[in-house]
Amino acid sequence: MASSQCGHGTVKPATHFDAEVDAAALRKAMKGIGTDEAAIILIVANRSNSQRQDARQKYKLLYGRDLIEDLRSELGGHLRSAVLALMETKAVYDAQCLRNAMKGLGTDESVLIEILGTRTNQEIKNIVAAYKTAFHGRDLEKDVMSETSGNFKRLLVTMCQGARDESPAVDQEKAKREAQELHAAGEKQWGTDESKFNFIIASRSIPQLKATFNEYAKIAK
Repeated sequence: MASSQCGHGTVKPATHFDAEVDAAALRKAMKGIGTDEAAIILIVANRSNSQRQDARQKYKLLYGRDLIEDLRSELGGHLRSAVLALMETKAVYDAQCLRNAMKGLGTDESVLIEILGTRTNQEIKNIVAAYKTAFHGRDLEKDVMSETSGNFKRLLVTMCQGARDESPAVDQEKAKREAQELHAAGEKQWGTDESKFNFIIASRSIPQLKATFNEYAKIAK
């Protein structure tokens, strides 16, 4: 199930998009003394990610300059952070978020869960490749293993493979059976068999998991 189906984004593709026009407008907004921040916001906040990438490419073609670097030098504070994030591809932005969540002291586990637990298989593969490119050969899986531990680490490593079942079909009998297995591995015994939870959560499709969780709720009442 594509992650785009899980949310309700408000940024839609511009109907009459022209990458060359946008590139020229962005250059004008940053050329000379001062920066027309309103013009930059008007463009960046009203284009889809693919349209922003087209404008970025056209900018370099027309002016021989990197749009990201120009924006970085002309903007500041939270506006710069927001605009630079919007100008990256989805895979690169996710890779940056994952790296930021793991570098330095402590690990922001909620970021790892949000990204690795909600992206499609292809998106995961794109993130793994982007991570290696953006951070000079670093391996996402190895960093995850280094920064996490126990069953949580094993769950995330499995998610890094991008091998979740993505079939939209739901097997209700399997949902009932696996709900029973999860209940038996958790609430019905002393201690918890985390490996059973890890396998099901990391490998089943999102629709299948929803069905399983619904069945589990009935058993656990």
